[in-house]
Amino acid sequence: MVEQERRSTDRKVADYWDEHTDETYFGETYWLANPVINRHHQSKAAGGRDYESWVNFSVKHFLAEQCPVERVLSIGSGDGALERHLASINTARHIDGIDLAPKRIEIAREEAVNAGMQDTIHYSVCNVETNPFPLSDYDAIYFNSSLHHMSDLDAILIKCCTALKQDGYLFVNEYIGPNRFTFSDREKEVMQSVFHLIPEKYRVSHAEHDRGQIRKQVHYPDPAEVERVDPSEAIHSEEIVDSLKRHFKIEEFNYTGGTLMQFMLLDIAGNFKESDAESMQILQLIFDIEDTLVASGGLLPHFAMIIARP
Repeated sequence: MVEQERRSTDRKVADYWDEHTDETYFGETYWLANPVINRHHQSKAAGGRDYESWVNFSVKHFLAEQCPVERVLSIGSGDGALERHLASINTARHIDGIDLAPKRIEIAREEAVNAGMQDTIHYSVCNVETNPFPLSDYDAIYFNSSLHHMSDLDAILIKCCTALKQDGYLFVNEYIGPNRFTFSDREKEVMQSVFHLIPEKYRVSHAEHDRGQIRKQVHYPDPAEVERVDPSEAIHSEEIVDSLKRHFKIEEFNYTGGTLMQFMLLDIAGNFKESDAESMQILQLIFDIEDTLVASGGLLPHFAMIIARP
């Protein structure tokens, strides 16, 4: 019965992500799709160092002297953007990508061929929690917004620890906030208060259901609906850091923003444009409030770049 339930959940999760291959949460609606917010996020992921992205930071700051390393594994590879990025900067001779969603793997394979990277990047469709990794002795393992989908954090991290070389790296770019976005009253209060600091002209929605309307309040997700739509979504996200500490030595922990912005700017992020100086001032104010509250302990970090070793 347990195995049957597992297979049913796997199918539901795979179907959800196969149906969302076009990344419809991007464009003018998703906070990290905004170029200015994304640069802020990437800078914080690198601990303020001068790197183009968190991927470049992980490779050039930690693996550079060994590159190309022999083997790298990407868990929850999606459409393959991470693996292609890694291949483009000569990270490894052999890059494995694993994902539960067949259509996403199909897209990733096609894109790898289109980029001439098919001899370097190799994909497989499987549930990494119930199946072995393609190989072992990896120089690095990556989770890019995928670890928060794992139902048994300790089990998957033990597998990673075993599969890594003794001097290997685990790179985790993740949502580590409340499970299924069950925000506290305090978090909601701060989000709503900061939201009302935003002038109305920057609160115009780009979502299909209320496009052009001025948002009056933050739209929070319903945890029950989150679970219904994707049973794996943020299932144990708030436990990620503690689980990592049990099985790895954390070399670096960089808060990357988003505690307020993820849902406060949902569907309105596209209103903040570099060509609009006033919108940039408002966005900088949001950065400062969010960063200050997290740094002071007034809010918990919801996103982080974590570098760990066995």
